Amino acid sequence: MKNGLSNEQVEESRRLHGSNKLPEPKQKKWYHFAKEALTEPITLILIIIAVFELVLGILGVAELSEPIMILLVLAIVTGLAIKTGLGVQKSAAELRAKTSVRYCDVIRNGKLQTINKNDLVVGDLTIIRTGQEIFADGYIVEGKISVNNAAINGETKECVKTPIEGFVYTKSTSTDTYTNQNCLFSGTTVVSGEGKMFVTDVGVNTVNGDTLVKMQTLEAPKTALDIAIDNLCDFISKWGTIAAVLAFIVMTVSGIMNVGGFGSYFSGDILEIVQKIAQNFANALTIIVAAVPEGLPLIIKLVTKQNVSTMEKFNILAKNPGKIPELAYVNLICTDKTGTLTTGVMTPKTMVNGLCENIMNSKSVLNDLIMNNICLNNSAEFDSDGNITGGNSIDRAVLGMYSSTDTSGVKNRFTVKAKQPFSSENKYSAIMVDNGENVVTFYKGAPEKLIDGCTHFVHSDGYIDEFGETKKDALRSYIKGMTEKAMRCIVLTMSDSFKENDLPNNMSFLCVIGVVDPIRPEVPEAVRVAHNAGIQVIEITGDCLETAKAVATEAGIYRTGDLAVTNDEFEAMTDEKVREILPKLTVISRCSPNTKLRLINIAQNTGMSVGVGMSEGNAGMSVAMTGDGVNDSPALKKADVGFAMQAGSDVAKEAGDIILTDNNFASVVKGIELGRTFMHNIMMFLEFQLPINISLLIMSMLYPVISGGSPFLAAVQILIINIIMDSLNSLSFGGEPPKEEYMKEKPLRKGSGLFINGAMARILSTTAMFILIFGVIIFGFDNIFTTDVSAMTARFATLCIMAVFNGFLIRTDSINLFKGIGKNKLFIYIAIGIFVMTFLLCNVVGSFVQTTVLSLYQWGIVFGLPFCIVIDILVARLIEKTMINKK
Repeated sequence: MKNGLSNEQVEESRRLHGSNKLPEPKQKKWYHFAKEALTEPITLILIIIAVFELVLGILGVAELSEPIMILLVLAIVTGLAIKTGLGVQKSAAELRAKTSVRYCDVIRNGKLQTINKNDLVVGDLTIIRTGQEIFADGYIVEGKISVNNAAINGETKECVKTPIEGFVYTKSTSTDTYTNQNCLFSGTTVVSGEGKMFVTDVGVNTVNGDTLVKMQTLEAPKTALDIAIDNLCDFISKWGTIAAVLAFIVMTVSGIMNVGGFGSYFSGDILEIVQKIAQNFANALTIIVAAVPEGLPLIIKLVTKQNVSTMEKFNILAKNPGKIPELAYVNLICTDKTGTLTTGVMTPKTMVNGLCENIMNSKSVLNDLIMNNICLNNSAEFDSDGNITGGNSIDRAVLGMYSSTDTSGVKNRFTVKAKQPFSSENKYSAIMVDNGENVVTFYKGAPEKLIDGCTHFVHSDGYIDEFGETKKDALRSYIKGMTEKAMRCIVLTMSDSFKENDLPNNMSFLCVIGVVDPIRPEVPEAVRVAHNAGIQVIEITGDCLETAKAVATEAGIYRTGDLAVTNDEFEAMTDEKVREILPKLTVISRCSPNTKLRLINIAQNTGMSVGVGMSEGNAGMSVAMTGDGVNDSPALKKADVGFAMQAGSDVAKEAGDIILTDNNFASVVKGIELGRTFMHNIMMFLEFQLPINISLLIMSMLYPVISGGSPFLAAVQILIINIIMDSLNSLSFGGEPPKEEYMKEKPLRKGSGLFINGAMARILSTTAMFILIFGVIIFGFDNIFTTDVSAMTARFATLCIMAVFNGFLIRTDSINLFKGIGKNKLFIYIAIGIFVMTFLLCNVVGSFVQTTVLSLYQWGIVFGLPFCIVIDILVARLIEKTMINKK
């Protein structure tokens, strides 16, 4: 067992016991998406209309062209739904594959190897460390760890696991095995400690495997945006249904009055009577079709898919795509320092002894003791290829001072008697070892934890001298100078005693090592962009205050007048005091997991405007949290958006909503920019589509009264406008790229709903303009469009043209309507396509969509009226811009 499996044994185990890879969720086929599309309420209404008119056409009392066109359009829409559904499903599968890749260390062929968790087999000997998820079932054979079994039994209480000599594994279905001393289970997490595990079950045969497979079939809960969209559609559908009932009554009553009475209206054969009622009923149903914005669900899927793909290009994996719109609301980022603000590539720069003498790269008895401490008291180690794996950045950095040969030589000379892994609570690690002559314990940790317990220090020649307060004060002063230069300092000590979770008061000081981690070059600019976007940034780090402030200052987070506090100072404050200082708070040093969680809770219950308390309708601040460690996971889960680091612990990645593959703070800011773009694109589509729906709803109710029962537009025309044209424009708006001005706006306010930045007023004013133009066509040009069919054609074509012009006005508030259009060429292509399609539908398709050929003069009116509105709006923008410049 000590050497693990050989390559041949791995293959044989995989053949006998299967793979650790869980089966993929069952993918939907094209016909599943077709069924979903055809069973939508609006689609069913259209099918009813088509069937009614088809029956009437077969009976010879109505034209067959309209029902045929409705069915043709429904076929196109269903095809589009199938294509979109398959595309979104493929995108989701690719994202799931990228975010589910996890690695673990195993011993095979007597060597340490890093493998994909899916390649684990029964019989493997795996290394388990703090912060890692356990990927298979088995039992501990070496070391001591604490695990959290919440994933399998819901209990958050830690369970201590240690080997039992002579233990014989037998598989049991009893839940008592979850908390026994030996057994470990897939899906649980290592809270502290490290050791080795023998794998007994993999894949679907694990306790957690069957549950995970079942979970794959469950639908994800609706996001806040999904619910808001559904509520909007339900609201419009409700009033559309009321309008349809009223329109049916109006058309029927108008028809009766026009022919001179009830008897005359219902005279004739039964087919003619059915045809009249069915026509009114079909016209009434078209009002419901006109009212509901069918394109909204499509654009949500399309924009989400596009954002997920775009984010991947910027090293952002949206594990939970439903959180993308939440980024638009973020106004507080709580960021880790190491690896996020900094490069995360730690390099030892200074090493000083108890006399503050630099002993870096020197050879002495003291340096040998330091090497023993680092090589033994370390959670990082060399793999079979000579690369350093595991551990935190500090462990990897100091271990890098030595070779794999050095490390092997040290480990071969000592026997481990006891071990205390590093934890954020203790802030140190310890290991008790025996070399056959002496038993010694090596300690490594934070200066403020270890220096006070030192009574002696070791000279370079190995002589042990007294370590009085004068020397300690000199050392503390030296360390302060190192931390002010953004060095992270760790202290190494030794003692002849060991007690778990307790430090002796007779330790001998070995050295302090200063490790540097430079700021990422792109971080200061990202911080500046965040500040300009109304986003507060707080650095929360385990470093001491001096180092934390130095890094925050260089990054632009900490500025004159800002506040930096230690974890102890923060804990001593009341919640009211924290709310008071929150607007100026930019640094918390030595930050504990509880402080991170408390900070997020207080911020989420504090008014969004800096310095303003909660008020009615204000849901508090929206917090983004970055983290990579086990201690970050509660805060990542609690935050409105949790950014986990790809290089971080499995627990953190599981708790996060978004994974940063480059671990970079700049990617957090980019993600917020893309989230704001998402919401702007959704809002632009709402501003595009709702004026169409509302004006159609109003005119479909009013026009039958004005005309004596004639419909405003034919059902097939409304269908073309609402589904084909709107679906095309959902593609064009979904492709709008991020704009620089988005990161100069203030964050959206929590609970502000769908209609943001004055969108409702713009929608209503645009609707009024649409209705005004319809009024001009109906009453001002009735002598130009003299027949019912030419007038309906003019109304249909005008609405198509108005919608396209409105799209150009929506996508930019500049006087230049083509500003930035080169970044979204699809917008131009679709606009041209709609112009061409409108012309062909009127002048070529004709009676199939109840239109007729328009003359050049009539086309001039159809284009001219909407263009006049465009000119008016551009003039208004020019006047407004001139007035602003004068101020």
